[in-house]
Amino acid sequence: MNELLVSEDLELKTLKHIQLEMAEVFADLAELFGNPPSIGSIYGLLFASTEPMSMEEIVNILDISVGSASQGLRRLAELEAITSVKAEGQRVTRYTAKLEMRHYVSIFLYQQLLPKLERSSVRIAALQNTIPKLSPESGGTLKGRLEQAAKWHRLAKTLLPMVRGFIRG
Repeated sequence: MNELLVSEDLELKTLKHIQLEMAEVFADLAELFGNPPSIGSIYGLLFASTEPMSMEEIVNILDISVGSASQGLRRLAELEAITSVKAEGQRVTRYTAKLEMRHYVSIFLYQQLLPKLERSSVRIAALQNTIPKLSPESGGTLKGRLEQAAKWHRLAKTLLPMVRGFIRG
């Protein structure tokens, strides 16, 4: 009997360790893509969980505020990266990670990356219009660099639909 308790305790500790490490992995990835780390932590925790989790469980395990958890879950639901599950007769909503990331990445590309590319393209074009105000030396150097940046943006916007098609399979 005692061996069973030790074995269950070890399994719970190991599971919690894996969950927290995956939360950190996904927090780093979220931050890399310009999202709050808490969103990645929540997704990583759910990704490494064998059962759906309630918001209260997420808050307790990750030691985050209810507001952060609520906002993170809402954003992950918008990105269709998680599924909410409400068992019949229960008041508590539980969440589970979607393991298929194609749709999530596609939404990210079009909700995050494309708008930023559009905004920065407009800014580069506006900067290109200021080149004539500079001396020929400065203007010549910066004109070439701004043309290079504009070229990179055009390339990114051209590749984006191809990447989305590749992701969708």
